[in-house]
Amino acid sequence: MSKQAQPPLVVPVRVGAVTQSLRLFRTVNGTRTAVAFSSPARLMAVLGSDQRWIHLSESALRKMIEDLDLEGIVIDPSGSFSNRVAERQAA
Repeated sequence: MSKQAQPPLVVPVRVGAVTQSLRLFRTVNGTRTAVAFSSPARLMAVLGSDQRWIHLSESALRKMIEDLDLEGIVIDPSGSFSNRVAERQAA
């Protein structure tokens, strides 16, 4: 019996001059977490069309964050992080 491959996740990243790094977030209660989306459209609906992203399998993402002090992975969060950032900057 073979394992069925899971579709890759869409993971937001920060892009530097030479590197890319995972973009990490905080839950409502302040816990650090990784975020991933099931499609580019879902990512854009929450983070905006300017957000850069990469495809990763869930197992690869879990491996990347295993040594970080994170709660885990939130897949397809709702809300708009970019609007919250804009509100804080305007205050």
